[in-house]
Amino acid sequence: MAEESETPKILEELSKSNAAKPVSQTSRKQKNARRRVAIIVILFVPLLGGVLFLGYQQQSLTSRLATLSDENQQLTQSLSVQSGQLVQLRENLLALPEPVRVDDSVLRELEDSLGAEIQRLRQQLADLEIEAVTTESEPKFSWKMQEAGYLLRMANQKLQLEADPASAIVLLEQADTALSGSENSNVFAARQSIAADLVRLKNIEQVDREEIFIRLGNLAAQADTLDLIGSMRGNFPNRRASDSQPVEIDMNADGFIGQSLEFLESVFVWRKWEETTEVMLAPGQDSLIKQNLRLFLEQSQLALLMRDTELYQRSLRESLAWLQRYAMIDSESGQNIVSGISELSVISINPDLPDLGQSLDLVNQIK
Repeated sequence: MAEESETPKILEELSKSNAAKPVSQTSRKQKNARRRVAIIVILFVPLLGGVLFLGYQQQSLTSRLATLSDENQQLTQSLSVQSGQLVQLRENLLALPEPVRVDDSVLRELEDSLGAEIQRLRQQLADLEIEAVTTESEPKFSWKMQEAGYLLRMANQKLQLEADPASAIVLLEQADTALSGSENSNVFAARQSIAADLVRLKNIEQVDREEIFIRLGNLAAQADTLDLIGSMRGNFPNRRASDSQPVEIDMNADGFIGQSLEFLESVFVWRKWEETTEVMLAPGQDSLIKQNLRLFLEQSQLALLMRDTELYQRSLRESLAWLQRYAMIDSESGQNIVSGISELSVISINPDLPDLGQSLDLVNQIK
C-alpha cells in the first residue's frame, strides 16, 4: 500500500520535469536569436555609414564637376574673345600707314643734357658718400666741441654763482677730456687756457664753510663759561683777606710815629695797579655782555652764509674787542675763545675766483 501511494507522486514529478524542459529550450533559442540580430545590426551600421559617406562624396564630386564644366566653358568663351581681339589687332597693324620720319635732333640734345645732369648728380653723390665716410671716421668733432662748451659754461656758473671751486675743477677736467677726444689740432690754445685755469683754481685755498660755521657756533656756546671782570672784582676781598697778615703791635717800638705807621700798614693794604682800570659792571650786566658776544659770533655766521667778507671780519673784530674789554682773557676759557676768533679772522671766506670767459671764447672759435 505504501508503494501505491508513492507512485503518483513520482509520476507527478516526472511530468513537471518534462514540462520544464521545453520552456528552457525555448528561452535558449530566443537568446541565440537576439544575439544574431545584435551581431547583424552591429555589422550593418558601419556598412550603412560607409554607403552614406560614399553617396555624399559622389554628390560632392558631381557638383564639383559641374562647377569645373562651367568654368571651362567660361574660359573657352574668353579664349575665343581674346582670339578675336588678336585677329583684330593684326588687321589694325597691317592697316597702319608707313611711319613718318621725325627730326630727333632735339630729342638727342635733350638726351645729352639729361646724361650730363645724371653724371653731375652721380659725381655729387660720390662726393657726399666720401664726405659721409670722412665724417664717420672723425670722433664726432662738433659734438665734442658742444660738450666742451657746455662743461665750461657749467664750471663758470659754479664759480660765479655758487663759489664752488671743487666742482669747477671737475667740470674743467671733463671739458679738457672732451677736447682731447676730438683729435683736432685746433684745440691746443683752448686746452692751454683750460690748463692755466685749472692751475689757478687748484692754488686757491679751499674754504670749508661748514667747519667755520660749526666753530663759530662752538665759540658762541662757550660764551656762558667766560669769567668777566666783575667776577674778578667780586673775588678781590677774599684775595685781600688771604694776603693780609695778623697785626702784632710791638709795644717796644721806638716812638709813637713808628707804632702808628706799623698799625696803619697792618690795617690797610696798599696795591699798585698794573693795568688801566676797566669798566665797572653793574649787577646783572654779565648776562647782557655774554649775550652781546653771542650776537657778534652769530652775525659772523650770517656773514659766512652771505659770503660777505667785510661783515665777517668786522663781526670778529668786534667780538675780540668785546672780549678784551669785559672778559678775563687770561683765563683758560678766555684764551680758547680769543685764539679761536683769531684763527677764524685770518681765513678768507670768499677768495677771488678766476673767470673762465677766455677759455669759453677759444672753444667757441674752434671750427
